[in-house]
Amino acid sequence: MTQGELCDALKNFFTTELHAVEVRSIPIVSTDLVLKWSGGCSLAQGQNPIGNYQMRNAPDDADPTEGRRGYVKQPELGEAVWVYDLRTDRSNTVRFATRINNWNAILEISDTETQTAEGGLHLTDDDKRKSVQFLTELTTKLAVDR
Repeated sequence: MTQGELCDALKNFFTTELHAVEVRSIPIVSTDLVLKWSGGCSLAQGQNPIGNYQMRNAPDDADPTEGRRGYVKQPELGEAVWVYDLRTDRSNTVRFATRINNWNAILEISDTETQTAEGGLHLTDDDKRKSVQFLTELTTKLAVDR
């Protein structure tokens, strides 16, 4: 998978599943770069960051949360899924983390800052399930393609 394909997948998830509008991707490196050990992409609406996906090959680090406090393992959303719901803080951000094979990944979504055609996003439980499914499927593809 290339950096461009990763950004396209993230943008497609936000626009199709979360119904975000006017989304642009911000690749970390050249869009033609083949991702071998790590990768990531950020999304924005105008100048406002709304989402981020980061993954890295981490054979010696089994903690996909990168040691951040506040994550809670949520087996009802997936066997290897942790969620850090910051919507009670000022940031209005929800982070999802997973570990698949030797790969750690985090998907971050800015809740009400993400604009849909009907206003702020307001992640529902169904949106959380879709987010976890996207995170695990994309990370599995990256981990298995190695």
